[in-house]
Amino acid sequence: MATSALSLSGREPGRSEAPPDAEGRSAVRVAVVGEPGLLRGVLVSVLDAAPDFEVVAETDPAGDVPGLAGDRAVDLVLADLDVLDDLPALTGRLHRVVPHCVVVLLTGRRTPRMLRRALGARVRGVIAKDVPPADLLSELRAVARGQRRIDPLTALAAIEASVNPLTEREREVAAAAARGLRSKEIAAALFLAPGTVRNHMSTLLRKTGARNRWEAVRRAQDAGWI
Repeated sequence: MATSALSLSGREPGRSEAPPDAEGRSAVRVAVVGEPGLLRGVLVSVLDAAPDFEVVAETDPAGDVPGLAGDRAVDLVLADLDVLDDLPALTGRLHRVVPHCVVVLLTGRRTPRMLRRALGARVRGVIAKDVPPADLLSELRAVARGQRRIDPLTALAAIEASVNPLTEREREVAAAAARGLRSKEIAAALFLAPGTVRNHMSTLLRKTGARNRWEAVRRAQDAGWI
């Protein structure tokens, strides 16, 4: 039978309140957002095995996450950042529909650009995909207590990227290249000679350690330089 974009894996609407833990606190109600497959299945299994979490829904990124969170009284959305198309739109609507709900992102991309994207969307946590299950639960518990948790290696990369080695003109050339412009088009747009553009691109290759202009642009973006 064909399935829709919203996959609830047998978790029915109208589910009763999550059972309290040993200290009388209700379990944190979680919605897991990610592509169907191993990662999402592992996340659901890890969370369901913990007494202080209850996975009340799971969906792929095309699902109506805010609507689902509202219907299931979700406390925490755990989402795979690497498959989300429009994170600000998702979190903005989610916070309007379920104001108390917090968002934690999993990512395999430890880059300053990714961190800026996440923090700009007002998420409560950014966690690397390669953390052990026990550490994931520890981070989510801290978030549930009101803390903000950021993967330390990602935070370190963001700090290191604060020193931008590109000049203003090199950033302009790189930004134009990121828009898909060719050297002659960049020269016309920035009122430069084509040879000057080529010189700036050569410098960009050297400073990023890239093998070609496209790799150089991507590295500059990931480092937060443009």
